[in-house]
Amino acid sequence: MIMVNKERFSGAAGSAIKWCLFAVLFAAPFSKSISELSIALAIILWLIKKTADRDFRLAKTELNISLLVFVLAVVPSLFISAFPLLSIKAFFTKVLKFVLLYFVIVENIDTRSKLKDLCIVGFLSAVIILIDGLIQHGFVVTDPLHNYPLFKLRSEWDENGFFRGFPTASFPFPNDLSAWILLVLFPIACLAMFDLKRRKVRHLAGLVSLGLFYLFFLAKARAAWIGLAISTVYIALSKKKVWLIGLLILLVAVPFILKMEMAGYIFGASSMGDRASMWNTGAQIFKAHPIIGNGLNTFFVKFREYRNDKFKGLKGSYAHNCYLQMAADTGLIGLVSFLWLILSYFISIIKGIRGMDDGFHKSLVWGISIGVFAFLVQSFFDTNLYSLNLATLFWFAIGLSQSILKVSSIGTPCHD
Repeated sequence: MIMVNKERFSGAAGSAIKWCLFAVLFAAPFSKSISELSIALAIILWLIKKTADRDFRLAKTELNISLLVFVLAVVPSLFISAFPLLSIKAFFTKVLKFVLLYFVIVENIDTRSKLKDLCIVGFLSAVIILIDGLIQHGFVVTDPLHNYPLFKLRSEWDENGFFRGFPTASFPFPNDLSAWILLVLFPIACLAMFDLKRRKVRHLAGLVSLGLFYLFFLAKARAAWIGLAISTVYIALSKKKVWLIGLLILLVAVPFILKMEMAGYIFGASSMGDRASMWNTGAQIFKAHPIIGNGLNTFFVKFREYRNDKFKGLKGSYAHNCYLQMAADTGLIGLVSFLWLILSYFISIIKGIRGMDDGFHKSLVWGISIGVFAFLVQSFFDTNLYSLNLATLFWFAIGLSQSILKVSSIGTPCHD
């Protein structure tokens, strides 16, 4: 009787965790509260389930050692932090939480049916944000989900109504929207181009991919364009689809032909001076404690002290370079451990793909990893890893990739 009850509880907990993970993926782009609550519930249920099962082993993945090193590398910065409570809180909410989420995903998205359901949930979430952004830009100026206005660098509109502002959808800034699009566009587009068998599903995925690219173009986040361009060229060369490069050039060139003013918004250097100043200040913060850092999550506060303009002592800022900010917070130890984790991730993807026979899963994990790469490229110029919803989706993508590698090694092929 006890054994039956334990099995029922374990099954119920597993089902609840699955739905929590669905909620995280679905809500992360538009609701931090739902996403955070779902993460917390998933981790709590996972810990309770493991306690009830008396199984405290973690799933074996290629990233286990690098994840452990990453967590440990952050710890020294806690002891030197001038704001210990701030750093300790960040250790649990911005480091340990995501590492635990990784293992929750790997251990619970463990069947093809769960993976298929998760893909549907992620696709629906992408469609909702796409529609939200298009409505915001084309009709009502504010997005229906959060009432965020179009982002404008100037107050007036063009006389012909051409410049309405940059869409943000459910995100506060167009840069954040572009980072999210990089994470979701590549897996959807790769499936649409290479491995969806059902014509209607393939056409729907292709249509959504084009819509996401259009929204990406409207957002005009230059750093994101670098990531997208490099990743597109890689896909074209690796799949021997050189026409993709031509298509990318054409899609970018046509609006310039219609309206040359567009080039100024994308290729202008107006923000480079600001970034140079931020990076210079970030470098000064890093030099104070280059080995173990100034303290996890203290960069924003430290920036107030180190800046040399009229806002000195009054206004903090992010570095707009995630790697510089990570080095300033956790030192070279923290930065190198993160880079090792990322390198381990891509090595695991390359090794895993070589042994995969299922085209659907192969294209899916390949697309996710390309999106992660593009996201990380943009992170060199932006704040992606320090945005809560974007960081959530980034870590979700890392964990989901490992789940796909595990799931693809069992059962029968899944085509779409």
